[in-house]
Amino acid sequence: MHPRRVVFLTALIFFVVGLVFVRFGGEMDSPAVSAGFVVAMALPSYAALVRWLGAVRGLFLLFVFSLLPLVVEGFAVATGFPYGAFEYAGTLGEPLFGLVPWTVAFAYLPMLLGSVTLASRLAGTDWRRFVSATALLTVAIDLVIDPAAVHAGFWIWESPGLYYGIPAVNFAGWALTGALYAALFHAAVRDRFAAGEPVPLAVAASLLLILAFWSGYLLREGIILPVAIALLLIGLLIRACTRPSGTPPTSGTGTGGASSPPRVRRTR
Repeated sequence: MHPRRVVFLTALIFFVVGLVFVRFGGEMDSPAVSAGFVVAMALPSYAALVRWLGAVRGLFLLFVFSLLPLVVEGFAVATGFPYGAFEYAGTLGEPLFGLVPWTVAFAYLPMLLGSVTLASRLAGTDWRRFVSATALLTVAIDLVIDPAAVHAGFWIWESPGLYYGIPAVNFAGWALTGALYAALFHAAVRDRFAAGEPVPLAVAASLLLILAFWSGYLLREGIILPVAIALLLIGLLIRACTRPSGTPPTSGTGTGGASSPPRVRRTR
């Protein structure tokens, strides 16, 4: 079976698991179970990134983009910036320095990797387009994930907002950090983008699994708007799969985004 079909079949299974079997408040609240599930969903994208970039650069980026969210989340829990005041409930694993569960390193990065994959293939690899699209995509993903996580009791907001209890400042924080991480990622793979090579679709595999699982859970709980957003994001993944491989829509990588004109060979 083609690997892409395997990924979509697995996503369907994850959807059914979220829809039918998962019940938070029981065994799934065990930190070991939750942590194992988070790590397992991250591995497909991790493996794909290392295959694309090679062991040294791939593992280095995985380390950097796992550490940064831990630092930012810890700062946010301690100060309320940039996401707003919240605290973790203790069901996602042992907190580091009493602030952030270690699993955050595995929970955030697959969503970022899925965002940069979609951005590079649908918006192009020009710096401005890529960073803007990645920031928007990360916010869209959080519009799905945060309502599910709050409903499951993973974290608690000090001042709940209108969108399923989530304050608006959280989404502004996701846009800010998404743009920052996208700019760093663009710099790290600039040579690949300059060659007209977008991020391979396999790097977004974990995002598909995450969206499928949580959309199933949200559908069962009757939380419909995030399900609609999840389906939109899955549709973008499918569109990226059906787009012919090759140069992305905008392949320039400079700040102006303009590609160099082709050279004309003179003949006598």
